[in-house]
Amino acid sequence: MPRPDETDDGIGLAADAERRTGKLDPRIRVILNPNAGSKAGIPTNVCDPEEQVRSLMAEFHLGDDLVVTQSEGEAIAATRDAVRQGYGTVAAAGGDGTIGTIARELLHTETALGVLPLGSVMNIARMLELPRDLSQAARAIADARSSESVRIIDVGRANETVFFEAGSVGMNVVIFREANRFGDGDWRALFSAIRVAFRYRPARMTIRLDDRTITSRALMVAIANGPYTGIGFTVAPGANLEDGRFDVRLFRRFSRWELFSHFRGIAFGRRAYAPKVETYRSRSVHITSASRLPARADSHDLGETPVTYTVIPAALRIVSPLPPPGHEPAAKDPDVTGD
Repeated sequence: MPRPDETDDGIGLAADAERRTGKLDPRIRVILNPNAGSKAGIPTNVCDPEEQVRSLMAEFHLGDDLVVTQSEGEAIAATRDAVRQGYGTVAAAGGDGTIGTIARELLHTETALGVLPLGSVMNIARMLELPRDLSQAARAIADARSSESVRIIDVGRANETVFFEAGSVGMNVVIFREANRFGDGDWRALFSAIRVAFRYRPARMTIRLDDRTITSRALMVAIANGPYTGIGFTVAPGANLEDGRFDVRLFRRFSRWELFSHFRGIAFGRRAYAPKVETYRSRSVHITSASRLPARADSHDLGETPVTYTVIPAALRIVSPLPPPGHEPAAKDPDVTGD
């Protein structure tokens, strides 16, 4: 299988999807979702978020352009305005939903995304190896801007939906959906996830990758841009945001109880050895099935199969500090699972 940066079709641009340094416009806009941050319906931010963010902006010399939003539309408008004016950075102060909303407006622009974490899970910060402590995150943005360090990452597209974490087809869609309801405060969702998972009936699916086609009655497939999704589920610990390919993780030799136990073991960023999981790497994944199966990308329900997932390489600029010497990311193992 050729490496993504060896192709000449305009898709395999992984050689360009790397940490870069370059001139950043000094202006930064911080967009705050003051309602971010809860776990099982319980607020996790003990301080007034606006006061806290303003204090950190002053402490770390991040300017005074703070936009407090009350809706997704306001966040989109503020981001588009910053891009039009040529701002170097837009920092999203909120959870994964806020970060995703702002990041979509920054795709293929010269404006870089900064992350000020106020959510309860923070998959995007976790997979970017950015601090999940608010003060440390503000310092990281200041350090990255002073060194003009920008990381450029891939994102995914599922049909017409842009995503950052992972797509899924099969039983995991049910698990992720119920896990998000639990995170929103619906305690009954945990029992619902167990009940629905054990009633789930897999259907024969056909998974078309770049270099092969797989037919299986797998309980689930994860199409991972980064390692984490849902409530911090480590679905693809080796996924690389800068290689131009998804990690396609196929769970087809699990019982329902084994799969449910596995997801319990990988929640909140934990990792569990899973010898029954097969891993493939592909820039495009097209899934059809004998009977319709539920599909998802990040927190977005996509309806049912058929569904197509495609990598958008080198699409998003991230303000990210340079790693200290000796701590640079290791090259990804190019091996894939055989049939």
